[in-house]
Amino acid sequence: MKKLEAVYQPGSRVGHMLKVKPEERDLDLVIVGAEYGTGKRSGWMSSFILACKGKKRGEYLEIGKMGTGIKEKIELGISFSELTKKLTPLITKEKGKTVEIKPKVVISVTFQEIQKSPNYKSGFALRFPRFTALRPDKSPSDIATLKEVEEDYKKQKRNWRYG
Repeated sequence: MKKLEAVYQPGSRVGHMLKVKPEERDLDLVIVGAEYGTGKRSGWMSSFILACKGKKRGEYLEIGKMGTGIKEKIELGISFSELTKKLTPLITKEKGKTVEIKPKVVISVTFQEIQKSPNYKSGFALRFPRFTALRPDKSPSDIATLKEVEEDYKKQKRNWRYG
């Protein structure tokens, strides 16, 4: 947003412009996969594949990848190394840098929007997902269902570009 009387200055919002982002929401989801990082994140799982509950018992449907909100140093909150240690015993399959993980670890994820996506089994993807909390108090049976995701998708305020 820009003050009507302010002069337009490309590349600058200082003092007279404000960036407005969509509201943020959150879901409890389970980690079903991960990718090992490179560079300073080498040796750690750094991108996590998230899933919601499907319609069949024991079915988990991928809804996106998340790699932000986790810290690199333990003293700042949950770290990549701590989460990697927690998930390593749950690995069921490895292919290159990607691993499949038993759906046991529940986390809370904040996101800005749900969009339709052919890339994930759920048919949806989270835009800008960010880790907010590890949920040891919840089991995979407590996570969001596909039905809840569909309802959230229908209720959200729509951006004209994304339908």
